Amino acid sequence: MARQKKICSLTTVDITMEPFIITQMKYMMDRGWDVTVICNMKPSFIERLPKGVHYYNVPMERSFNLWVAIKSTFQLYRIFKKECFDIIQYAATHAALYSSFASWLCRIPKRIHLQWGIYNFSEMGLKGKFYKFVEWLTCKFSTDIRPVSHKNLQVAIDEGLFKANKGKVLGQGGTVGVDLNEYPLEDKSTISAEIKKQYKISTEDYVFGFCGRISTPKGNNELLRVFKRISTEYKNVTLLLVGEDEGSVDRALMEWANKNEKVVLTGRVLHSDIPRCMAAMDCLVHPTYREGFGMVLQEAMAMGVPIITTDIPGPSEVIENGISGVLVKPQDEESLSDAMIDAICNPTKYAEFGKNGRVRVEKCFARDVMLERIYQDKEVLYQAISK
Repeated sequence: MARQKKICSLTTVDITMEPFIITQMKYMMDRGWDVTVICNMKPSFIERLPKGVHYYNVPMERSFNLWVAIKSTFQLYRIFKKECFDIIQYAATHAALYSSFASWLCRIPKRIHLQWGIYNFSEMGLKGKFYKFVEWLTCKFSTDIRPVSHKNLQVAIDEGLFKANKGKVLGQGGTVGVDLNEYPLEDKSTISAEIKKQYKISTEDYVFGFCGRISTPKGNNELLRVFKRISTEYKNVTLLLVGEDEGSVDRALMEWANKNEKVVLTGRVLHSDIPRCMAAMDCLVHPTYREGFGMVLQEAMAMGVPIITTDIPGPSEVIENGISGVLVKPQDEESLSDAMIDAICNPTKYAEFGKNGRVRVEKCFARDVMLERIYQDKEVLYQAISK
């Protein structure tokens, strides 16, 4: 009887593992693979794991701590030595560093770095040099790199993180894609009305939306300043901010937002509620400084929502400028303002962008499409080590 193929997937914490990894691991398990996941896990996460998925709870942290790094690496080494995995894949800076080194020591045949984004090292000073070294080291210990997008792949090569033949982008890029069943366009109008009633949003208003961490790197300072100006000229507009305030946005701006009836802050919502919130948006605005690929953009497109986002690696590859949305300059309020005013003045054009976005998601980023690409990639890698 042939030995069952074994794969292990790691992230630093479970809030990353659950949305991006568990679905693809179950897909592989259903096709005959023995699957293990490792991260820093809460008991509630363990309870939600699909039956048959093995797990190890390793207390890694998202901030760097030398003692935790040494302890975690040693724990991973012992696990890898015991389990003899055929393939290990890892994402997130700290988990990737520890597991790449530990799996290299154990001579795991295929060690895959899921490179979901790259810091802008040049803008980070000494910290940037440290993180570039960490990323280079992780790539060095890995046998294969899977960058999240083609532009991110080129950035990594240009930065000298790895040679071109070591990296490969699956399809058009992305992580796990979007489950289109969660974004029923036929129910969009009904859901939109429910959300607007819940948050007391006028049905006459043009609704700009944001979904994600409310923070400086996501461009929320620029978004709030632009909306503050626009809302004095255009009365029938609302800004729907879906996500948790991380505290880095200008406090005076946040105080203004909290007091303004035209700004709705939902706070953190369940992932299952994101499609509902997006149904109420006429346009998603995502003026991020840095992005791996942009799951939130794919989700908005799945709900037929047009997008305004920044012309940077990742987002500029998710949408097609002038077809499914508009690209603006990063950290540029004038460019962002022009696009938002254009959306208000030309709602029919932007509604067409939304329709085109849905078509693009169905073709390139549907979950079943993405999961099959990931599965086939692992099968090819396994065949390479089986020869």
